[in-house]
Amino acid sequence: MLQVALSLIKWFSLPVLLTASLFSQYAAKYEFLADSVICAGAILFSVQWAVRSSEYFWAAAFVGIAVLFSPLLLVVKIFLLLGLALIVTLAAILTAFQNQTRPMDSPNP
Repeated sequence: MLQVALSLIKWFSLPVLLTASLFSQYAAKYEFLADSVICAGAILFSVQWAVRSSEYFWAAAFVGIAVLFSPLLLVVKIFLLLGLALIVTLAAILTAFQNQTRPMDSPNP
C-alpha cells in the first residue's frame, strides 16, 4: 500500500507543480506568494522524497523547478542553475573516475 502511495506521489507531483507554475503569472497581485508556494513545495516535499528514495533524476528535476520559480532575481537564478550544473558535472566526473579499473602491473622480465 505504501509503494502505491509513493508511486502516485511520484507521478503526480511533477505535473502538478508544472501546471501550478504555468498559472502563477496570472495571479499578478499574488505572484510572489504563488512562486514561493511552488518553490517550497518542490523543495520541502518533492526533493526530500526523491533523495530518500534515491531517485536523483527526480530530485534534480524538482530542484530545477524550485530554482526557476523561486522569488529570486533572474541573475541569482542563473547562477544557481549554473552551480547546479557544475555540481552535477563534477559528480558525473567523479563517478566515472571511480569506476575505472587500474591496469595490472606487468612483471619485469
